[in-house]
Order: sequence, then structure tokens, then C-alpha cells
Amino acid sequence: MWKSKFGYIGILLLFLFCTGSYRNSVSTSEAKEQTRLTGHTVYDKDSRLEPIETDQGENWSMEYLFQQDQYTWILDENLDGYDESVIAESTHASFDEKKRLRYALGYSDNILWMRSYCEENIYDWDDKAHTCRYIYYKSTSVPYESGYYVAHRYMFDVIYYQFTEDDRLLSQITYSRNVGSDPYGYSEELFFNRGYQAEYEGDQLTAELQYYDYWGTNETGTWIYQVYQYDDQGNCILMVSTTEDDITLFCYEYDEKGRQVGVYRYLVKEDWELNCDDGSVIYFRPDWGKPAVRKVAADKTVERELYYGKAMDMGQQHYLMPDEVEETVNDHKYVVKPGDCLRNIAYQYYGNGDYFDVLYLLNRNVIGFDENLILPGTKLFIPEMGDRQDTKTS
Repeated sequence: MWKSKFGYIGILLLFLFCTGSYRNSVSTSEAKEQTRLTGHTVYDKDSRLEPIETDQGENWSMEYLFQQDQYTWILDENLDGYDESVIAESTHASFDEKKRLRYALGYSDNILWMRSYCEENIYDWDDKAHTCRYIYYKSTSVPYESGYYVAHRYMFDVIYYQFTEDDRLLSQITYSRNVGSDPYGYSEELFFNRGYQAEYEGDQLTAELQYYDYWGTNETGTWIYQVYQYDDQGNCILMVSTTEDDITLFCYEYDEKGRQVGVYRYLVKEDWELNCDDGSVIYFRPDWGKPAVRKVAADKTVERELYYGKAMDMGQQHYLMPDEVEETVNDHKYVVKPGDCLRNIAYQYYGNGDYFDVLYLLNRNVIGFDENLILPGTKLFIPEMGDRQDTKTS
């Protein structure tokens, strides 16, 4: 009898246990689903933040992470060096001892029978200082015998890059002539155009600041500042993006395999702060009457303040005169030595002394009226020369 009663009771307890477990598992699943759909619990409970609905759901990618500008892609290839086959096939390009691009000339197919537009790219690497100066020329090429030569160089952009010791981009300052009230015109001066700064903690990017100056002054423009935080696996779990329009939180969720499965957005409505691992605090303020971003270190030192509607100093000069830059560029330059003549210089560079007339044509302003008299110390521009075979293989 006891065995019979015990058996019934056991069956009943087992049923209730299984039923409870099933209910608990459903509740847990529903809770996870609810969390996945509504966002990070901590931020959901913060009344200073307003959740923003999105249709992307699980497919929302981290596209808001900063994308380096149009010039940086060439630096990525340069830092690792070019492949031998690429170097062998390159025409009108030179490389340094680390197989990094130092000079490149691009031109169009009609270059051999008419004046043609071309582009020159110069990279000046300094490995000790971990810097690179990039200079971009818009140039014209002129037909010459069976080939052509670069006749005119118009400096268009000058960009200064600063890298970390392991070749990550730390800062970038760009000067450009294509600025001013007339966006289709060209300025006589190189104005500060854009700037970029990055902060790292170990291998992880923790903050980025980018500023665009539209009109060649430091009084107008727009900027974006982004802060990142990571989990123990190195996944970015939070990005705070501040612009002059709004302050937005992006919270990223991952599964056990490290795959992104969700993202939740929040708009900062009131003053809000973010505590960092190094003890610093970043204050975000949507009110235009206050600094938009204010970072205070653990020792209470104010490390950064960004204001709405105002440009920030990234170490740039207001403008940089072209002559100051051109004097520092030795590419395609030759300093005349005692005993030199144009024919010898032409033979040295082109293997043909008859090309002396091109050297004189392009350097007449520094040589003078007598092509046979060139003074030691004179800096001559040595134009790039090409022929039909170069055009076919490039």
C-alpha cells in the first residue's frame, strides 16, 4: 500500500517538477526574447535615454563605426608593402626599401597626342617619427616626340599622418586648395580642410574625433566624436556617437560564438555620463548652452571639451602657403652641382641628352635666358617622361 501511495505521489511530484521546469524554461526564453527586442536593461531603465526603434533588428551592422577617409586605403597597402609582381608591373611609380609606394603617376590613354590631365601622388615616410606626408598634385602632360612629359603641377592636397608604433592611424590633418565660398573654384592657399584623432587602449580603439571645415576657416564646419567600450572577448558592446544634431547610444549584443545578434539605440535627452575603465568620466550634454562633450580624468583634470557650433583645434594652422610645402618636397628635384650641364642631367635621368630642351623649358624661370649657364645650387624640376609602351602597360 505504501509502495502504491509512494508511487502515485512520486509520479505526481515528477509531473509537477517537469511542468514547472517547462514553465521556467519558457519564462527564461521569453525573458531573453524580451531583452533582445527591447534593448539593454540598464539603459532601458535610464529615464535620461529614449529608446529608438529600428527595422534592422538582428541584421543591423556596426556601419556607424568610423570609416577612414578616401586617402587612407592606400596607406593600408603601403604599411604592409606591395607585392613584387605589382611593383614589377608598375610604370611611373617608385617604391622605398620597404616596398612602400613613394611616387605614382596616373594618366589617361589619350596622353600621347594631346594635352592630358594626370595625377601625381607622393608619400614621404619617416619611420622614426612614425609619420607620413602625402602630397597630391593635379598635373598636365604634354606630348613630346614619341612620348610625353609632365608640364605643370598643381598642388591640390597635403595630408599629414601620425601612426602608433604598430602602424595604427593616430591622427590625420588635411590641407586642401579646393575650399572656399566657391566649391567649384580653387584657392591660392592651402586651407585646413579636415582633421582626425584616435585614442587607443592596448589594441582597442576607444575614441575617435573627426572634423570637417567646409569654408576654409576655423569658425565653421562640423564634427563627430565617437566613444567605444568592449566586453572581455573584445567585442564592441557600446558606442556613443555625438554630433551637432544629437547624441546616440548604440548597444550591441552577441551570442556565445561572438556573433552580433542585436543592436539597440538610445537618444540622450538629458545630461548623461559614461564611466570609463581608466577612472575617467565622459559627460554628454544635449543642451547647446553647455559643452557637448566633457571628459574628466580620474585626477579631475579636464582632458577634452567639445562645443556645439564651434571648431576645435587639432594642432592645425589656419592655412599653409603652398610655397612652404613645396620647399620641403624633394621629389623630382635636382640640385645643380659644379660642372653640371642640362645635357648631362637629361642623360642621367632619361638616358638621352637630347631631352635637355624639356628641362630648360620647365626650369627657364630659375635658369635664366642662357640654357648653357646653370649655377651650382640651383634646384631644377625633373619632369616625369613616358612613351607609348608605358601607356600600353599601365
